[in-house]
Amino acid sequence: MKDIRSEIRNIRANWGYKLQPLLVNKALEHGFLRGRQDYTRFIILGRSRTGSNFLRGLLNSHDQVLVFGEIFQNKNTIGWAMPGYSNNDRLMLEFHQEPVKFIENRVYKKFPANIRAVGFKIFYYHAHDDAWLPIWDYLRQHRELKILHIKRQNMLRTHLSRKLATATDTWVDTSGNASRPKSVRLDYSECLQDFEQTWDWQQEYAHFFAEHDLMEIVYEDLATDYRPVMLNVLTFLGAEPNLDLIKPETYKQAQTPLSTAIENYQDLKTSFINTRWASFFEE
Repeated sequence: MKDIRSEIRNIRANWGYKLQPLLVNKALEHGFLRGRQDYTRFIILGRSRTGSNFLRGLLNSHDQVLVFGEIFQNKNTIGWAMPGYSNNDRLMLEFHQEPVKFIENRVYKKFPANIRAVGFKIFYYHAHDDAWLPIWDYLRQHRELKILHIKRQNMLRTHLSRKLATATDTWVDTSGNASRPKSVRLDYSECLQDFEQTWDWQQEYAHFFAEHDLMEIVYEDLATDYRPVMLNVLTFLGAEPNLDLIKPETYKQAQTPLSTAIENYQDLKTSFINTRWASFFEE
């Protein structure tokens, strides 16, 4: 007990929550640190390959914001994507059988006083089995929850990025050295289906969260210059809008010209002429 209290004094003097989350969590549970739950609660909503990891990394570099990963992506593991968090039998039972209780007790729990915003990533297609559907009801019913809805204007880039990531099994680049194939061949029907599905998801979930405070974030704006975008995001979340506190934690995929990255680019471009998707092929 004395050792824990000594460590807590060190935390208060020298460390932040993100450097020693396991120890701080224990201290909060046992009452050695005072916690708070009156922070901004939010989610990052979207789909894969739209810059959600880039956004999450920027937010997590700020010492007042905490963003977990795709918590409800996989039934076999809790997608914390955060150092100091693990899975055990008790957590997994709650995760599977009482997901709303899990969110309230494990995600939006007490955190140190300096934490002003806590969130996690969830994609349109996550948590749609019977056991996890109550998650969406919970998110919708809690109107105080803020929504960061991230989109990519060029859905062709989204589709291409997913194909490249699948080819290399590299979904996040934290080193800047990730290798990628020079080009891939894309199927017209798959592209069309992906464009239409993404559009439908965007409209459906904008309506689903129509009564929430929702901020749309366009990946192209974030990638061009994240600073003005993040200034607005931090203000929206109630965190100190100090751009000196944030920095990227992942590398952006190189913007190879589409005509180079897609083997059958010209054929696809011709096929999509005079459709609502034609602008995706403008370079």
